[in-house]
This record gives sequence, C-alpha cells and structure tokens, in this order.
Amino acid sequence: MANSIVDIKNMGDAFRNTGYKNIESAVAEIVDNSVEANAKNVFIIISESINPVSGRKVVTEIGFLDNGEGMNSDVLGKCLGIGSTTRYARKGMGRFGVGLPQASLHACPTVDVYSWQGGINNCKKVYLDINKVKEGIQTQIEDPELTDLPEKYANYVHYNTLTETYDFSVSGTLVVWKNCDRVIPRTRGPLTEHLEFALGRKFRHFIYKDICSIKVICDENQENAIDVLPNDPLFLMNKNYAMCRKDDVKKVYKYGQTEDLEPVFELYTADGRGTGEVDIPVKYVGKNGEICESIVKARFSIVKDVFYDETAFPGGSNPGSYPFGKHASKMEGISVVRANREIDFGQFDFYSSLNQPQHRWWGCEIIFNPELDEAFGVANNKQYVDLKRIAEADIDYDEPVQPIWNQLYNTIADTIKAMYEKNEETRHNTRSADDIATQTTNIINTVEVEDEYDDDEIENVENPMDNVTPEEIIQTGKETLEELGYEDITDEQASNFFSNKVVFDYADKGERSPAFDYKIVLATTVITINTTHKFYTSFLSKLYGSADAKTTFELFLASFFQSVRKTNAYQSSQNDKLMTIWYNKLNNYISEQLNPRN
Repeated sequence: MANSIVDIKNMGDAFRNTGYKNIESAVAEIVDNSVEANAKNVFIIISESINPVSGRKVVTEIGFLDNGEGMNSDVLGKCLGIGSTTRYARKGMGRFGVGLPQASLHACPTVDVYSWQGGINNCKKVYLDINKVKEGIQTQIEDPELTDLPEKYANYVHYNTLTETYDFSVSGTLVVWKNCDRVIPRTRGPLTEHLEFALGRKFRHFIYKDICSIKVICDENQENAIDVLPNDPLFLMNKNYAMCRKDDVKKVYKYGQTEDLEPVFELYTADGRGTGEVDIPVKYVGKNGEICESIVKARFSIVKDVFYDETAFPGGSNPGSYPFGKHASKMEGISVVRANREIDFGQFDFYSSLNQPQHRWWGCEIIFNPELDEAFGVANNKQYVDLKRIAEADIDYDEPVQPIWNQLYNTIADTIKAMYEKNEETRHNTRSADDIATQTTNIINTVEVEDEYDDDEIENVENPMDNVTPEEIIQTGKETLEELGYEDITDEQASNFFSNKVVFDYADKGERSPAFDYKIVLATTVITINTTHKFYTSFLSKLYGSADAKTTFELFLASFFQSVRKTNAYQSSQNDKLMTIWYNKLNNYISEQLNPRN
C-alpha cells in the first residue's frame, strides 16, 4: 500500500517553525504579496486584548488590508496550500509559493484570507487552522465562500485622513492572523516601532518611488496610525526615516518633522575614478546548465563632510555619540536587494568591523535580479542570501563560473576600504583615548601629583583606587571612555585613564541641562561642558578661538569642581545647595545678558 509523502497531521509543529528571523520578516512576506499584486496601499492593523495571566494588553490579531488586484476563486483556493504559487516567472518578488502560509503560521495558528475583484460585494474567504489540521478536523483548504469582511476591517474599506483618501472597495485582499501567540514584541507600541524600522528598510524603494505606501494602525486608537517612511541604510533618499539639518547636525529628524532637512550621505566619488554606482558583470549557470551573464549593481554612499568633519563637531567631540551616529550604527553593513526589495543585510565577509565603529559612516547596496537567485543562494522564504567567502582550498579556478562572492569581492571590498580611508582623512581629528590628556589635564596632573589632601579634616579619606582590582579598573575605564565617545579602547588606555585627575567632556546635553556638571569615576573627576547651553553657544564657543583662553577657562572650572569634590567629605549637602544656586544664578545672568529687559 502506498504511503503519503507528507503526514499532514503530524506536520503542524513543523509548519509553525518556519525559520523566519523575527516577526518583522514574517510581516514583510505578507506585504510582499500585496506589492506583487500591485497594491497602492497596505494597512497593517494591530489589535490587542487583555492577557488573562499578566493582565496586560498584548497583540492577539494582525490584519493586512491592501487594494491590489485581488485573487479569483481559483487562486484564492490555492493561496494557503504549502508549495502552491501562480508566480513561476522570475520577474518579481514572488516565486517560491510558501510565503503566505509559512509567514502566517510563524505568528499564529489560524489565518483567514479574504479577497475580492470587481467590488467588495464579491468578497470570498478561505482559512487555515493548523490546530484543526493536527486534530484531523481540517484536511484540505475548502473552496472559497462568498462572505462579508469582519466589521472592524470593513470600517477601513473607505478610510480618510486629513490629507489622504483610501479606497479598498474595488479590489483587494485581507489577511488576518488570529490568536497570535508568537508575536514579539507582544505590545502595540514596541511592535509598531519594530515594524516601522524594518519595513521602512525592506520596502524603501517601493515607498520612496510612491509605488506603494504602508500604514501601521492600532485598531483601537486610529489617531496613532504611522505612515512607514523609507529607512535607507545608504542615507541617500531625501524622504527618509533619519535626516539632519546643516545648522543642527547634532540632532536627527524624520522626514517632515522640520524644514531644511537633507540626506546625510552622498554617492561616493573616488576622485575622478567613477561614481558610487557600479555595474558588475557576473556569470551564472542557467536553468538548462548553460552559462549566462547578468549585471549586479553596486551602490556606495559616504557621509557628507558637513555632517562629519571637525567643523561639524568642534571641541573634538565624536559624531558617533550623537543621535544620528547612534542610528547609523544600527544601519552599518551591506544591504542586498532583490527585485527592489531588501532580503538580507550584513557584512558578508567583504570587510571586518571588529573594533572599527567608523564603518557606520559609509553605505553599500548590492542589487540583483531574480534570475540570479541560485547564484546568491536565496532562501525560499526570502530571509537571507548565501553570500560568503569560500575557502581557498574549495575554489576551482578552472571552472568557467566562479562563486558569486568571488566575482563581487574586488569591487565591493576595495571600494569599502577606500571609503573608510577617506572618512579617516576627513575626520583626522577623531578622538583617540591616547589624546585624553590635554594641556589642561597635564597642568592639573603636575600640580596634584599624588592627589594629596591638605585639609586636616579629610586627611584620612581613602584613595578610591585602593580597593579596586586591575580588571575592574580596566572595565570601568573602558565603560567611561565609551560614554565619552572614544573608540577602539585598549586595556592600557582604559587603565591609564585614571592617571588623570581631571578629564573634560564636551557633549550635547540639551538646552535645559546645566552649562557644566561633574562626576567622580574612581579617582578621576569628569567635567562635562554642555555644548548646547547658551553659555557655551553664546560665549565659550567664541572664546575658544584662542587655545590659551580655552586652557585658562578649563583650569578655572577644574579648580572649582575639585574644591567642591574635596570638601564633599564633610559638607556634601551644603555643596549640593551651592551648586544648585550657582547653576540658577548663571542661567539668570546669561539670560539677562542675551535678552535684557530694558
């Protein structure tokens, strides 16, 4: 007696463990289908309910509504079958025939699909309940049934905002993930943030070119609807998730938040040797074994000088410690784009970023067409590509077609190296932990050789370094230096940090924070000068044109904070009051100077 190739009843758990990286990737698979169906708009509608165990609201249902072409009965009836597809041609994002059911089961056990053509009155439904499959209750996808949309989704068929009108009534599809039990983050706010970031990057080309818009909505709180912006890791798009202003380089904005925003990066130009867009001819083996040729496009971007050089960040401050630099660190890497949709992001052995955070200041995009799927090793769920260095011993250079990584390596790696070196040159004064001992610090270190206390009342105060192990000193030193914006910190630099009695930190702490502050780290006083306080912007920044004036003011400030520190042992509360009064007095005096009342 013949046996079934697949025992569907025992495959339920296997179908749910579908290998998606995270919920964002599963959501992207559903959006893929919408884009492939030429949808102009996609709504992701998140619903919450109370978790009976924790008492907290958690996401239990997600609906995907689009106004694409919709599916006829035949296609709708097959859409939840594993391996079924109507997209065999390699022209778009679809092909593998596993996306809708696999992505859905990653998040929930039950998925309903509604679709209509020629008007919403023609809406039909199919469903898949993996728990019923495991129990033997559901053995096949039933024929589509004519039905109405659930009421809460029907409310979005005609949807208006202050600036936009949306119509889903002519044709479209609704996918509903029900009883979600594998959605992380589990609450609406964090989930929305994750989706906004990830979908903006994966579908940036479609959003930027106005081919399709994506909106994330909380069903119970529609005023919190978010329009997903392009999140370009090359930072070239002029409608982007992260942008800056030339006159405000230390802040980061989303497109539309303020005026005069611009992309932070530009196409890389290699001193007359070409631009940041390169066509790389590659060979691959066709479906019939023939040797074919195709083009892989590589795009390279690099930070604009105005957002990176020493004039943008005076006083030696590190651009990586500011909001845009922190965002750029999340986007550091190479983006691989298939059919205009990003499917993977990483280093792919083209470079190493070990102890080199400066790599965040360039961008690279590798773009290929679906005909190269096998060459790139595209996974069936479009989660990743198999793009990596091949061991030398495993390469046969006599073969007419070399691995795709080898064909791309020289162009990609050489350009990344050149961009990195250009940024090093641009930011030639990027701070090193070896440079922390400034003229001011050396003067203070000379005067306070042993950090001796000359006041009888505090002569027995313990040295904070006495009871700390060398390992703890190194760890604390590294953490402190990283907070101050230094990079590539060695153990020796971390340990030597505490040979300084006073260290200065110039940082953006906000206009409402004090002009100056200090903290004690073991035996070292770290004095922070707030570069956005009006005392700095209106006075110090002008005074600092003279190196001697800068040193003199730092010595004045250090003498005050060191005195406060040394008297804290017996009058800390009085010192706290003194500091508060001093901050307030300074603010009041400077305000009167800048904006006199008479």
